[in-house]
Amino acid sequence: MKKDLIRGLKDITFEKDKLCSACQADKQVANTHPSKTFMSTSRPLELLHMDLFGPTTYTSIGGNNYGFVIVDDFSRYTWVYFLENKTEVAHVFSKFAKRAQNEFNNSIVKIRSDNGREFDNTNIEEYCDDVGIKHEFSATYTPQQNGVVERKNRTLITLARSMLDEYGTSEKFWAEAINTACYAFNRLYPHRLLDKTPYELLNGRKPNISYFRVFGCKCYIYKKRQHLGKFQRRCDIGFLLGYSSKSKAYRVFNEATGLVEETYDVEFDESNGSQGAHVDVVDIDEEPLVEAMKNMPIGDIKPKEDEDEVQIVNQPSSSMAPQDGSEQNKILPNEDVHVPQEQINEQAQDVDAPVQAPQRRSQLTSGHPKELIIGSPTRGVTTRSRNTAAFVQAYSFVSSIEPTTIDQALSDLDWVNAMHEELNNFTRNEVWTFEAKPKGARVIGTKWVFSNKQDDEGNIVRNKARLVAKGYSQVDGIDFGETFAPVTRLEAIRFLLAYATHHDIKLYQMDVKSSFLNGYINELVYVEQPPGFEDPSNPDHVYRLSKALYGLKQAPRAWYERLRDFLIDKGFTIGRVDTTLFTKKTDNDLFVCQLYVDDIIFGSTNEEYCTEFGNMMAKEFEMSMIGELTFFLGFQIKQLKEGTFIYQEKYTRDLLKRFKMDDCKSIETPMTTNAKLEADESGIKVDQTLYRS
Repeated sequence: MKKDLIRGLKDITFEKDKLCSACQADKQVANTHPSKTFMSTSRPLELLHMDLFGPTTYTSIGGNNYGFVIVDDFSRYTWVYFLENKTEVAHVFSKFAKRAQNEFNNSIVKIRSDNGREFDNTNIEEYCDDVGIKHEFSATYTPQQNGVVERKNRTLITLARSMLDEYGTSEKFWAEAINTACYAFNRLYPHRLLDKTPYELLNGRKPNISYFRVFGCKCYIYKKRQHLGKFQRRCDIGFLLGYSSKSKAYRVFNEATGLVEETYDVEFDESNGSQGAHVDVVDIDEEPLVEAMKNMPIGDIKPKEDEDEVQIVNQPSSSMAPQDGSEQNKILPNEDVHVPQEQINEQAQDVDAPVQAPQRRSQLTSGHPKELIIGSPTRGVTTRSRNTAAFVQAYSFVSSIEPTTIDQALSDLDWVNAMHEELNNFTRNEVWTFEAKPKGARVIGTKWVFSNKQDDEGNIVRNKARLVAKGYSQVDGIDFGETFAPVTRLEAIRFLLAYATHHDIKLYQMDVKSSFLNGYINELVYVEQPPGFEDPSNPDHVYRLSKALYGLKQAPRAWYERLRDFLIDKGFTIGRVDTTLFTKKTDNDLFVCQLYVDDIIFGSTNEEYCTEFGNMMAKEFEMSMIGELTFFLGFQIKQLKEGTFIYQEKYTRDLLKRFKMDDCKSIETPMTTNAKLEADESGIKVDQTLYRS
């Protein structure tokens, strides 16, 4: 011991001449993996790094759940493929190898991957043996040995996720984001040791990025192959998603058609209403990479998972049609209708309030070898304004695609929110009780039904998910008794409109949210847990119904009896012939109310009674106040001082569109009433009395 630091201890010289088993067992750590400072390959395709990610949290629009990434060790050029199942890896790799070797006139010598079963299997080994490719594996739980592709995956996903999060772009376009991010990476960021871009190292020429545009910027898409009227617009509006890999074209999302299209005839508005900032490109290994790439026309992905849960999709799909989610909530001109806001605003329960993206500064970096890129080096990359977030987010509130299976619905956040809203209605209305299944009890199955609610112009305003019981399995006399419930006839609606017009009554409309959940049932009924929302701790538990559920045979009658008894208790008189008509007379004023299941039409000679009726209904049921009657059972209705007009313009347009006649020109038939006819002097005279009676 040096310097006599401890008394009573003899001088001892410690030498590590043997390995201490206890120390090694309790102190051992993983070995380090120093970074390489030299090139281990001398040409493209000599060594390929491969990795697979998934299953991802969100299924891609194309139905894929896995991402297959390949990185060339020499050039760092990256390819991304998207798979529905991990068993497709062998097939995709064999096709890639044949095409890459033919395109770049080089043979693949080695491939390196982890020990996942998607790589360590008979199919890949047989293919490698046939074509003479050596397959190397990284050690178990040692991703550092395949760090090239691991780091590439993290970089792509982090960039795409950050861009989606900042600009509020819908997750439905994350496939396009990854494709665009990879596309730009190969052309923008130089190899650290060779000082050339991956594109140049692989193709032997510098990349041209003069056609790059801001990802998500507004664009005007020329309408091709359409018969347009002389005064019709020549383009549709959409936003940029990326670049085609098969042709010289841009990939854009067309808001009018709801499809992803590839087109060359497109003009861009990169300013989006703001003054764009300019950002230089930085080196891939520098810290400002993420901030710089946020301003580049690259990526789009937003799953909030850990970095190892990579979200990648295949070549994007083309089946999105977002719509505006706004809806009129005002019931009457009178402002005294005191209805709770959460009951009035049906839409507010379905979507989150848009959050404005935080303002950030544009960062200017230098040091990038601009001479490596063809095009004007003074042309900066225009960043998007924060208005883009509102632009995209406004079209992401609702989904236009109606799922046909529960798996499809669970992969779409809009429909997940709709299902949660339905189950929340069950809780608020105390519809059922969760309990253990009684021995020998009959249990009725449940299923989800998905539909889009539209306004009078056919715009989708809400995604509606409804949990229904499989009523076809009910047994008469056991699960239900009486089932009849009266329904208003269309003739009664027309008569009410005529009566209201004659007595100068303005009609209004409201509907009861989840109306059937308000009807009490007398039978003992058990139903299964909702598909997709089963309790893993109690898989054998069931729900005992206290109120009616959609799909039950007695549900319509239970709801009608509940509403009928409520209105009669409030002093209304039920119609003798039409039992869906209720009236109430006060002095010289009359109030009328017509029921059609959960839709209610009402009006009065005194507007104050309409206000009182709205408040009364909102206290008893959860209501959606629609306002003045404009659309009902397919009728479009206009209530004017001159009279009430019923027409079906929307139905007519839908019919024309169905038979592909929406671009036809209209004519008056059989003929206009004020047409002035002239004699044809050169024509043949006819017998004018031939068809007289």
